[in-house]
Amino acid sequence: METILFLLRHGETEWNRSGRYQGRSDPEVTPNGEAQARRVAEHLARLNLVAIVASPLKRAYATASIVAERLGLPVTTDERLVEMGYGDWEGLQQVEIKTRWPELLRRWKKAPDEVVPPGGESLSDLQRRVRSFLQDTAAGPGPILAVTHAGVIRTAVLEIRGEPLARFRQVQIANGSLTTIHWQNGRLSLADGPWAGEDSIYSRICTDPGTN
Repeated sequence: METILFLLRHGETEWNRSGRYQGRSDPEVTPNGEAQARRVAEHLARLNLVAIVASPLKRAYATASIVAERLGLPVTTDERLVEMGYGDWEGLQQVEIKTRWPELLRRWKKAPDEVVPPGGESLSDLQRRVRSFLQDTAAGPGPILAVTHAGVIRTAVLEIRGEPLARFRQVQIANGSLTTIHWQNGRLSLADGPWAGEDSIYSRICTDPGTN
């Protein structure tokens, strides 16, 4: 049996636009973020989804709700899909973090798997809950849509590829983009590439110099 899981990063927020670390903070999506959700909803309407699950944070739940309204499906929430907690860094731009925690930020850029933001969450803790979600979801029917955050999707990509968490910051996931995961014969894999004509909707996994 094959299960398909679509991971959708929430629509754009003002904090995305201004380059602020969001984490567990709860900014809402912008009108552009809502438009991103509607665009994905039109694509997903052709794919016979059976369920939609979302992070309970506003930006993810609002994105999921737009898709759900178009598809006529309910939205459930799962705490394992919330963004990595950035603690005291949340709401700050990188230049502000550099002023207050210059050495910690340098280490975060070089070896994020060895750093925990003050009051935040470690990547290993994030990995454990992402792994748990993937394992539980793979056991059920599909296709399923999970609306979540960049950190969760980055971690899922590394988990499936068998790559170290040290590469966390090198995975780029755009707002309103889909990452497709297949579960078949007991094995998780990433889709080989975007479906024809939909390349701007699907994530392109590549190096990203961004902050969050």
